[in-house]
Amino acid sequence: MVPWLALCAHMLWPVSCPVCGAVAELVCGPCLRSLFRPQPPRCLWCGELAPCKVHKDNPVRVRVGAVYQGVMKDLILMLKYARYEAIGFQIGEALGERLTRPEADALVPVPLHLRSPRRYNQAGAIAKGLGSVWDIEAWDVASWVEDVPSHAGMGAAKRLSLSSEAFAFNEDISGLRVAFVDDVCTTGATLSRLARAAQNHGAEVVGAFAAAHVPPAY
Repeated sequence: MVPWLALCAHMLWPVSCPVCGAVAELVCGPCLRSLFRPQPPRCLWCGELAPCKVHKDNPVRVRVGAVYQGVMKDLILMLKYARYEAIGFQIGEALGERLTRPEADALVPVPLHLRSPRRYNQAGAIAKGLGSVWDIEAWDVASWVEDVPSHAGMGAAKRLSLSSEAFAFNEDISGLRVAFVDDVCTTGATLSRLARAAQNHGAEVVGAFAAAHVPPAY
């Protein structure tokens, strides 16, 4: 960009890419893609490295693009708490370019909690970006039916106690091949319970995707 145009753009939109410093850019496309280093897949049902020994007959994977740290963590926090919804679509696009497209009819984002003050679903924004690259519809059709607190402050044991009955679907998903999308995967419990709920409603679960994951503490 011509320097004086860059300066004007920065005055109108005072942000800069956290990787390369380019003004008037929340994050540059090439910089964002450079942050993704696909992680080893995990079993959707138990969260162990795939293939796990327990679910050999149901080998559905969670695939993640990056570790939840550094600039990637900062971008996701901006998406969730600083109202930069557009970052979600960009994250989804970059993630879709790094991961293999699933054979799915719909990408279903993890829904917002019932008491969330957010006006948009950050997982839905990522799903739309993924869908644009993979040519799969992002279908924000899931919802919570239990008033559970935000998982940000929930310990691992509490997360794992979630029931698949905590979720409902606003449209008929029976017979569809669905994959789930989230921003951050910690234990994988939410994705697992949501997937079980989808199976109970007659859908075929083909996978799950997250922008980043919190590495386990040993």
